[in-house]
Order: sequence, then C-alpha cells, then structure tokens
Amino acid sequence: MVKTNVTPMSKSTKKKLAEVLKEIKGKDLFPEKTEFAKKTLQNVKLPM
Repeated sequence: MVKTNVTPMSKSTKKKLAEVLKEIKGKDLFPEKTEFAKKTLQNVKLPM
C-alpha cells in the first residue's frame, strides 16, 4: 500500500485553484522552451 500525503484545503482554496487551472488549461506556459525543443528535435535523425 502506498501512503500519500493529502493536504486539506478550504472550499475557497479549491475554488481558486480550479479557476487558475481552467485559465492555464491548454496554454503553452513556456513558449521559448517549446520552440527551442522543436528546433532541436528537427535535426535529430533516429536510426531505423
């Protein structure tokens, strides 16, 4: 059995967290890093 630590939250905290998650869902939070990764991966040739 795996023991997990659960932090109790108030209803208002849960509501605020839910709002923040809705705002950032689907957004690219690190556009510079994403572009860098795309450019880096373009030059990768995998052996087939």
